[in-house]
Amino acid sequence: MSSTETALLAAREEVTHLKEQNEELAKVIERRDATIYSQQNRLNDLLKRIYGRRSEKLDPGQIVFDDMILAAEQYVHPDQEALDAEVKEKVIRKHIRRSHPGRKPLPEHLERIEHYLDIEEKDKVSTDGKQRPLIGFDINERLDYQPCMFVVHRYIRPKYGADDDIDGSGVKQHPPAEGPIDKCMAESGLLAHIIAEKYEHHTPLYRQELKFERQRINISRQTMAGWMAKCAEALKPLHERMREEILVYDIVLNDDTPVQMLDPGMGKTKKTRLWCTVGGEDLKYTMYNFTLGRGREGPVEFFKGYKGYFVSDAYGGYEELFRIEAIINIACWTHARRYFKKAQDTNPKAATEVLTLIAKLYKIEEKIKRDNAEIRLKVRKKESRPQLAKILLWLRKHKHSHLPKSPMNQAIQYTLNIRKRLTRYTKDGRLPIDNNLAENAIRPIALGRKNWMFVGSENGGHTAAILMTFCTTCRKLKINTWEYLKDILQRINTHPMSRIDDLLPDRWQELRQQQLNYNEK
Repeated sequence: MSSTETALLAAREEVTHLKEQNEELAKVIERRDATIYSQQNRLNDLLKRIYGRRSEKLDPGQIVFDDMILAAEQYVHPDQEALDAEVKEKVIRKHIRRSHPGRKPLPEHLERIEHYLDIEEKDKVSTDGKQRPLIGFDINERLDYQPCMFVVHRYIRPKYGADDDIDGSGVKQHPPAEGPIDKCMAESGLLAHIIAEKYEHHTPLYRQELKFERQRINISRQTMAGWMAKCAEALKPLHERMREEILVYDIVLNDDTPVQMLDPGMGKTKKTRLWCTVGGEDLKYTMYNFTLGRGREGPVEFFKGYKGYFVSDAYGGYEELFRIEAIINIACWTHARRYFKKAQDTNPKAATEVLTLIAKLYKIEEKIKRDNAEIRLKVRKKESRPQLAKILLWLRKHKHSHLPKSPMNQAIQYTLNIRKRLTRYTKDGRLPIDNNLAENAIRPIALGRKNWMFVGSENGGHTAAILMTFCTTCRKLKINTWEYLKDILQRINTHPMSRIDDLLPDRWQELRQQQLNYNEK
């Protein structure tokens, strides 16, 4: 082999080696770029959570591209001044001047304290010595506030005896008055107030303790915590009855959120779970359940024996439920939409296209939300199904157009993986398009966590779940939570179990209204 051939062979080997080296370097760079890209997306997401806009709504008529927006802003119609003048003229002609309706009157049921502000007697006489006639009154009202009032109920029970206890009957006396908690100094009104303050208004017990101290009432947070546990124990049969009512109906919505629990042995807190279930006829009940973890055991145990639709996110722990043929999963469009919302930072054009298509689904739902289930089903078949087909067609067309680990690709894959579950809501007019009712019931817990921060024990978690159930359901049904709890706590220990349904919030409200109507006759 000549020297020229040897040199040429060596050069070819060098080129091959460099090519292989370049390919390897390209793979390294690609991996590094993917890592940077992923970390940048996570950083953007965190910054958006802290400082960004909370609303996920998008107008389907929104213009998608920035250059189109800029072009529209820079474009000036040649007759713009004439058009502005015409519009202004039309607005002025149509304008109707209305007087201000004035301040709304204060509620009639409030106690009135009258202050009679009269002039002096000498001013009631005119310059010619005649008495000025009274020609009317000007009355204005101002709303004032006084701290909550405490009342002490004193129960006096006379005792009757006999000089000669021949018949052995002993002392005669009326039995003690029944209370919500045995041997407790708190009446049902105070217990209802503490429950509502903590589990509806998220005021921790230590803050309530300070409020009581300002009125020279000493009730420690430890004492109140014990009262809450006993109230929850008394309401537990009613809580279980609500669960039965939820499982009888064939539609439920479910979600969960983390809650920290004290772990004394470890000297720190550990993550537990509060689950929220919305169900019952017309989805009237909102119920909470506490578990020590997020494993599938919690949902499986709670929904044992349930048959029907199950609206939720795509959490893997639910899959054990869906293996049961009697439970049909309905996926949540809000969760799917949220993935595309996150992808807007890196792929604004593509993400906004999908969001605009999804927004049209919600526009249809907004239009039919007050209609009955039959009408909703007809509209969904006619309008929602074609729109769903457009969305799925777009996703299939673009599923290979983005980097595998990019937020946009993850959003597309997530939606395509659960596409059947996302379209099932169009088969029954009663079904919601998303899981928002359960999500909205979870949000107050996130607010409460910032105040009470953690639950003290497993028993404290179950107490919170039971008491929060009745507070949230009352609020949803527009029931005065304090009035309901005061009445129920007073009666729960002596109420016959055969009529326990009468104590459920909706039934209690109905019976109360019937009684009020009867009293008015």
